Amino acid sequence: MRVKTEEKRQAIIDAAFQVFSEVGFERASMSEIAARAGGSKATLYSYYESKEVMFADVMMAAAEEAKVAVELLKSAAPVRETLLKFGKHYLAATLTPQVMAVRRLAHHEGGRSTVGALFYERGPKPAWQLMTDFLQRAIEAKELRNCNPEVATAHLRSLYEAELLEPCLVGAPADTSARNIAKVVQRAVDVFLAAYGPTKKGDAE
Repeated sequence: MRVKTEEKRQAIIDAAFQVFSEVGFERASMSEIAARAGGSKATLYSYYESKEVMFADVMMAAAEEAKVAVELLKSAAPVRETLLKFGKHYLAATLTPQVMAVRRLAHHEGGRSTVGALFYERGPKPAWQLMTDFLQRAIEAKELRNCNPEVATAHLRSLYEAELLEPCLVGAPADTSARNIAKVVQRAVDVFLAAYGPTKKGDAE
């Protein structure tokens, strides 16, 4: 019996990413992926039950750095500080060429197969649910005004992505330096807290 290793799994992920990026999901063959990974189709299937599951794992691997941002939501720091730190890590991870390539693939396959939905269910959905839970705790602590935390999360995500995501997706020039990302995130958090910050005395309820 062959022993599964993390090194081999990563080799498969790297090979699969290359093939998916070159020819798309539908035209990618397990034989080609196996050849590039230096193994056989039997080896691939011992790690992944289907091409769909492999594709989802490829997308998740590309977004691995975003986990640092998610960990920040477990801190006890003030809301503004947490949202600023989270946004910087989130955008820095999201705007990398590899993650942009993966998002393009997910969007392209979304209307053709189930892999886009599979990626969403395994990655973005649970990650942003953690943000919703964080905002709910902030509401209960009176650090944010009373609101629907799921809607607030959607607004926050859109604010983070508003200035840079679309240009990066289509390959247009965009300043993704750490300095500019920090400015983008500050503007996003400023707008978010202007809308969702705690109600001040004298404000209409």
